[in-house]
Amino acid sequence: MSHRLNGNGRVAVNVVRCDGDLNASRMVQMKSRFSRLINRNRRFFLLDLKEANHADLAGLGILIDRIRRVRTLKGDIRLFNLRPEVAEILRMIGLNQVIATYATEEEARRSFQVA
Repeated sequence: MSHRLNGNGRVAVNVVRCDGDLNASRMVQMKSRFSRLINRNRRFFLLDLKEANHADLAGLGILIDRIRRVRTLKGDIRLFNLRPEVAEILRMIGLNQVIATYATEEEARRSFQVA
């Protein structure tokens, strides 16, 4: 995938922090935040899930919808700082095969950089 670079040769990445569980009500709020950023021509996102202790199917469905939308625009959403409980939920339903996850923000940022 090719990435739009900013002036210093790096992809412009937006960090979005999830301030609680990855559930439907929180993801509706996050969907609005992503939509505003997308409308401002942002395409590359890191989602910090440090505060999420749980994820439900409704919340993950909204997240997948946003990922699909961003990918159609040649961007992506990648996750980092997952707690073991959330990582296990992603693994159990097979989303770990579809959504890239990283231990730290720095690792996630580097994943967007072009060689």
